[in-house]
Amino acid sequence: MVDDVGAAEARGDGLLGFPLPPPRIRSRPWWFPVQELRNPLVFSLEAWLADSIFGPDRAVVPEMEWMSQALLTVDTVHAGKLVEVTVFGRPAVQRRVKSVLLSLASSHREQRARAEKMERLEEFLKAQAPGPQVPQRPVA
Repeated sequence: MVDDVGAAEARGDGLLGFPLPPPRIRSRPWWFPVQELRNPLVFSLEAWLADSIFGPDRAVVPEMEWMSQALLTVDTVHAGKLVEVTVFGRPAVQRRVKSVLLSLASSHREQRARAEKMERLEEFLKAQAPGPQVPQRPVA
């Protein structure tokens, strides 16, 4: 039985016969000290917020890492509804990066709420309009 499991893993099959996801191989950048990998800061965001902040394919993460001098991992959890953001670095840098990301998330939430409110207002005004609007001539 153990040999069967080993053979399945060697072929790339998981325990249930499904293929394993590709390994996430990522090397530590030359500028990042190895001792700062010990105590990461982990927090969660909604998936749509992560897409707005990091881009749908997480293309902005390397630029954020370089600018903040912290390492970031963004992993999808809970059936794609949440993402788990892990920040590696000095504690002060971790707190600053978390603060910046949560501030960006807050502004994206406000912007989305404002857009939804405007859509509801437009729908309400369209429903209240009696018919086609005729422009009125200015009174001289």
